[in-house]
Amino acid sequence: MYTSIEYKSRLKVRERFVEFLKVWLVIKPLQFCFKKYSENQILLLQKQAPETIGSDLAEMLIENKLTVIPRFEDHDLKHLILGYGMTSMEEIRMQAYLFGNGNRSLFCILFLFSGSIFPEEWKSFYTAYQKGKNGPSILHLKVTDCLSEPTAALIKQYRPD
Repeated sequence: MYTSIEYKSRLKVRERFVEFLKVWLVIKPLQFCFKKYSENQILLLQKQAPETIGSDLAEMLIENKLTVIPRFEDHDLKHLILGYGMTSMEEIRMQAYLFGNGNRSLFCILFLFSGSIFPEEWKSFYTAYQKGKNGPSILHLKVTDCLSEPTAALIKQYRPD
């Protein structure tokens, strides 16, 4: 049996491992490849009126030291609308929600699989899955379709809380 301190230490190591995989094997290489695109897209998002999807998405990305990556904009939109943070655990919870909501992409399944090393969190992953299963479909939502929409309206429409 582990002490509370040993347990938390082991949990942090696993979280850092998943974060390393996410950041250094996916995000950083894509940010490097699409640097110019990212700069242009952030400017476009920032030009949107306050409290709109574009403006709030730009703010969220900047706060988390992220950039816009092609084909990931819609994923980032889901973070904003559903309220899941950008940590590894929050990412896995959001992927569980999206899986419940009908997403069967390889990216979603791989991230869910990374949750298998966190048995103490399985209940929270299952809860997120159930929310997704019972919530309105968000899979079709695209940044380009709702750039100037009020963020609060879309949160009200899609967030199951």
